[in-house]
Amino acid sequence: MINRDRMVQTFLELVQIDSPSGEEAEFRQAMIQRLRALGLTTEVDPYGNLIARLEDGAGEYVLLSAHMDTVEPGRGIKPVIRDGVITSDGTTILGGDDKSGVAIILEILQLIRERDLPHPPIEVVLTVEEELGLQGARNLAMERLRSRWGLVLDSGGPPGMITRSGPSADMFQVTIRGKGAHAGLRPEEGVNALAIAAEALTRMPLGRVDHETTCNMGVIQGGTARNAVPAEVHLFGEARSRNNAKLELLSQIIINALEQTTARWGGQLELEHSHNYRAYRLPDDAPIIQAVIQANRELGYEPVLREGGGGTDGNHYNAAGIQTVTISSGQQAVHTVKEYLPIDDFVGCGEVALKTVMTMTASPSQPQDMANGL
Repeated sequence: MINRDRMVQTFLELVQIDSPSGEEAEFRQAMIQRLRALGLTTEVDPYGNLIARLEDGAGEYVLLSAHMDTVEPGRGIKPVIRDGVITSDGTTILGGDDKSGVAIILEILQLIRERDLPHPPIEVVLTVEEELGLQGARNLAMERLRSRWGLVLDSGGPPGMITRSGPSADMFQVTIRGKGAHAGLRPEEGVNALAIAAEALTRMPLGRVDHETTCNMGVIQGGTARNAVPAEVHLFGEARSRNNAKLELLSQIIINALEQTTARWGGQLELEHSHNYRAYRLPDDAPIIQAVIQANRELGYEPVLREGGGGTDGNHYNAAGIQTVTISSGQQAVHTVKEYLPIDDFVGCGEVALKTVMTMTASPSQPQDMANGL
């Protein structure tokens, strides 16, 4: 059913429109034009997210969501096709995260229109700043949405991958202040902020804490010269867990390590600790889960239910009561210049998404048997 060549061409065109986080305006305008051409109404919310609706159809609204932004280096992407795989030219990311998801959504809408396929009303949400901690979805006015169920097309791997849960995440922005001094003449007069940070880090359980909990301090900035005792250091990090009690304990360990170490050295601490998004887990019998499982099996793919370790816009949809499951769009090795998109997986994931939408046409609580409809 998926038009392979067209969807690949759409993807190639999309990745060549630069859209680093916070700079999605040009890409958003291109999406508005494409969606309106397919008969959808569009609106842009105050934060810059794009909401579009195909308002005809049978049954309840179904949400299709992806994000418009990409990480760096993501400017001037030059896609290359070789042996059935799409890559960049090696100097940038490819942008499959998440323009593969956007391309799949556009192809589904195109097929519905040109083949007059039976379908539910469809609500499309393309968010901004997902790569900055799900900021677009976090600031999305959820009350504007009409859907109770949906798909987030923002995961990797072959068809069949179904992510039914996601972790909570806490964020940390830290400033440690010591006292500057000349490192060669009077080091004893200084208080080394970098040394405070280093000791505090050794008191944190960094990396994988257990099967559902992780901790990372990803950025450290500080110092002005090799011969100056650093007076100020900045740390940026996160903690995640699918278990909120574990996350609360881990966050407190991080805070204690920073407070106690800074105090022992006689430094000063500024700490911003925030809850970025909350965990969710859909039950096996959730209608959207059953619809995706059914779609995969009808297409000959073995559905694999997996637990998520990363946040997606689905965290915020589920927190708002919109049951969404994250499925693969085929992307691989994302956030690196070695990112790639196997075309067979890309097309297969598109078929799964389309079949799921068709399955939801009759009633979300009783997925329709569409084995003969596609």
